[in-house]
Amino acid sequence: MKKILFLILLTIGFFGCDDRLDELNTDKINPAEVDPSSLFTRGLVETFNNMVTPNVNSNPFKLYGQYWSQTTYPEESQYNLTSRNIPAGFWTNVYRDVLVDLKEAKRLISLEIENPTPSTNVVQLTNQVAVIDILMAYNYAVLVDVFGNVPFTEALDPDNITPAYDDASSVYDNVLTMIDGALSAVDASEDGFTGGQDVLYSGDMMAWTKFANSVKFRLGMRLADVNSSKSVSVVNSALNAGVFTSNADNASMAYQSAAPNTNPVYSALVLSGRSDYVISNVLADKLNSTMDGRLFRYASGPIDFPFPTDDNDVTQDTTFTTDGLFLIIDGETTHVSGEVTLTADQEGSVSYIQGGVYGTNNSFNAFSKVSALLYDDPEYPGTILNYAELEFLMAEAVERGGYSVTGTAEEHYNAGIQASFDQWGASGYVDYIAQPEIAYATASGDYKQKIGFQMWVALYNQGFESWNTWKRLDFDGLVPLPGETDLSIPLRLPYPLEEAQLNGQNLSAAASAIGGDEVTTKIFWDMN
Repeated sequence: MKKILFLILLTIGFFGCDDRLDELNTDKINPAEVDPSSLFTRGLVETFNNMVTPNVNSNPFKLYGQYWSQTTYPEESQYNLTSRNIPAGFWTNVYRDVLVDLKEAKRLISLEIENPTPSTNVVQLTNQVAVIDILMAYNYAVLVDVFGNVPFTEALDPDNITPAYDDASSVYDNVLTMIDGALSAVDASEDGFTGGQDVLYSGDMMAWTKFANSVKFRLGMRLADVNSSKSVSVVNSALNAGVFTSNADNASMAYQSAAPNTNPVYSALVLSGRSDYVISNVLADKLNSTMDGRLFRYASGPIDFPFPTDDNDVTQDTTFTTDGLFLIIDGETTHVSGEVTLTADQEGSVSYIQGGVYGTNNSFNAFSKVSALLYDDPEYPGTILNYAELEFLMAEAVERGGYSVTGTAEEHYNAGIQASFDQWGASGYVDYIAQPEIAYATASGDYKQKIGFQMWVALYNQGFESWNTWKRLDFDGLVPLPGETDLSIPLRLPYPLEEAQLNGQNLSAAASAIGGDEVTTKIFWDMN
């Protein structure tokens, strides 16, 4: 089995195609070489790995969200896409490492359904196909959100190594159709895959149904500015069928304690032996100024407060003005604002969370680090969709109007913030939400600004979705690179260089259709 999976990994090209795939299919009814459940598990795990990893060769999105700053090599936080082949890494990870395996798992299970034996549990197998379709739909939507037009109709065909690119909007339509088809096929009285195979929801089809509807809700809100009537239809359908209602529903997959199955963030931060990241000044400054207790869950390693010295190197009292800052004084945390005075005898007993300057190469030892949860726990779950996001999307839906969301925007906004505090085990929600600059009725900006900013805070460690939320809602808070005046965050990744070499004609047509293969080209749903 390991040999077969390794061959799949090595031989399948950027198109998600492999002319040796038929070697896996010796017995088309009773496959002996490949267990479809193993292919599914691999596709599921790789889905999470792709979205969770901070590997700069494939996933720069935590950096695009400006949550972390880099140390030695800041190219990715400077939006440099030439020093590494990031687009190829992401493209390959989804097509080759996820979709090929899922398609083959579906084919093998479908053969079992079509050729049952007396012991075949057709209902369970049908549920398994539904789960695969849900996961494939999720991944195709991800590809659209990153690149725009992508191969879909002709993708994953080992006999076609030059697949045409489908219109991004039509891929979204097909994704939604796939989800609806899967939902209609589910029989929740039976499990799908077993607990050991389904490392996300342990075969619980009600949980998968909620996940599918929550993905529908997310995609429906993506469409709000480009096709409002379809957005309303998709979102209302998802709501009526049932979406996430608590953090217990979160699409969070726990990892294992030993390599190679640890959380990819832990692998990058600890097992690599490298010191590539510190918390960013953008995140630290925002959470400090707004008295946000999540700061101490998102960041770790407070640094000593820098007291001034005189010409004789004698420590002096210091007075400074701040919009808001958490200080740890003699082990006790307090929040200060306005004019603050610290006395010289407090030197060494005062510390605070300070982020490295985003877009520059920072000293690892001079700034606070990323979350201790990510440093200390190799099993820490990776999350691709959470309840907090659903509550913020509901708040947005109320503000837009026409959706069948009950309650007020403020209620859903508050629920989203509380869900985030609860998910991260942070304290201080009541005081946080009571601040005029945070309370929904008095916070500055329109609903896109208010909700967008809070989604950004809540989506820490979900850089991909944070990036898409910023593209869609255009909220303030992210900053230009040092020395620049305008934001230059990429709006998409360019197509892989290998595609230009091997599938150039179809790539050129796709690039022309979307308005150019540039990082400034907007995804079809990004209308602002």
